[in-house]
Amino acid sequence: MLNSTAIKMDVLSDLQQFDILRCIPAKTLQKYLPFFYFRIYKKNQRIFMEGDPRDKIFFLLDGYVMYESGSEEGSMLYLDIVKPNQMLAYGGIFTERYYKNTAIAATDIMVYFVPSHVFEEMLNINAKALKHVISKLSIILSLHQKRVQQILIPNAQERVLHTLQYLMDDLGVKEGKEFVIPCPLTALTISKISGTTRETVSLVMNQLKKEEIISVNAKRIRFHKPNYFKEIN
Repeated sequence: MLNSTAIKMDVLSDLQQFDILRCIPAKTLQKYLPFFYFRIYKKNQRIFMEGDPRDKIFFLLDGYVMYESGSEEGSMLYLDIVKPNQMLAYGGIFTERYYKNTAIAATDIMVYFVPSHVFEEMLNINAKALKHVISKLSIILSLHQKRVQQILIPNAQERVLHTLQYLMDDLGVKEGKEFVIPCPLTALTISKISGTTRETVSLVMNQLKKEEIISVNAKRIRFHKPNYFKEIN
């Protein structure tokens, strides 16, 4: 695992890939570079756990991260996937002392992290960056409300279809007229996101593959007919 203070020029370029950090003037961001650290996590390593002190803010440079949240009884309540060039742990800025969920590397990942109090100081002195955080939180809340509504749909197969659409829209990379999700996804992962069983997910996906709507190679889903999912709303 690599953990080192960042080299000035490389980090400034890397950090400016993130929307929120582009809101901060380069001269100001450069002043805070000594507080940023780089780290590599291997697949399935935990970045932080639910209940840990919320002392770091992470910036996902490469790879995919899975958020998990469970009940006290150990049952899964929530699961989400974060793609590259996203900040981890938007929720709780200025207010929460502990992480509300667990973050696990879904693939090998590269991140930068900065102490939470340093990042919050940066926001306090930059209204544009603070406004970006507020806007991002509103978007995340809206998306999560939509997901909750879809999970409450009684028909389990419809929930799987809505989940596939959500994953395509959120994680899909356009290739010609098709979309592919670079992050490997198992039927178990999709079942957790959709609130269904693994058997239901397999049933739906096998039918979609038979109709050549999707294909799966090395757990990566390719959407041959993206409009099919738009029509199920």
